[in-house]
Amino acid sequence: MSEDKKRFVLYEYLMYFWKRKHYFLIVPIITMLLAGGAVYFLKKDMPYTGQAVVYTGGVTSPDLTRENNIAARFPDEENLEIFVSSKQVKFTKIGNTVKEVEQSLNRVTEKYEDDLIENFEGRIKASEVYLKSLDTRVTVLQKAIASYNQELEKGLAQDQYEDFTALLIETEKELSEADATAHRMRSDIEFFKKEEPKILSENVTQSKTYFKEGAAIGLILGLVLTVLLLALMKYLSEGRRYYND
Repeated sequence: MSEDKKRFVLYEYLMYFWKRKHYFLIVPIITMLLAGGAVYFLKKDMPYTGQAVVYTGGVTSPDLTRENNIAARFPDEENLEIFVSSKQVKFTKIGNTVKEVEQSLNRVTEKYEDDLIENFEGRIKASEVYLKSLDTRVTVLQKAIASYNQELEKGLAQDQYEDFTALLIETEKELSEADATAHRMRSDIEFFKKEEPKILSENVTQSKTYFKEGAAIGLILGLVLTVLLLALMKYLSEGRRYYND
């Protein structure tokens, strides 16, 4: 008989669970409400969430495009999250009132946008200064080439002619390189100007409570606890009956 009972242990447990099936209703409902309520009240302290997305454009400076460096610019801002993606920075701010979140988010995004534009305009200015020096260099080289050509048209000794010819070749090579660099710089500056930083979006909404997610986790946890609880109850019941006999 003992061997037969061991072979049907699973059946005995299933019958035991079936007789106490109300546990599968009571325990999961309790855990579902407890878990959902706990998550809800934890999130209730900060009922509003603000999000702003800023386009960084052509700015690539690590000081302005890395999360840790950006966060260091706002040491007094609490409950502020920063996420950096390709040419975009998303700021997430939570707070107790819409006004509080809006003011904080505006303060952060405006300062960050100002920093981006300052870097943006500084790069353009530096590039334009360099382009101007290239244009000046091109003008000087063109005048030098014209002067060398005039000298070559004169009756020169063989060694002088060879010297001026070598100078002309070297100057024309340098002119070609300077002109190509200047052309590339102009294209880069025009493209960079189209990549001006700006605020893409900014809004404040009610924070998600995650009650449903918490309740779902509580329900699953309740079912698991019910199985464990009933298994323990059956084990203790059999143990008590065994020692009583």
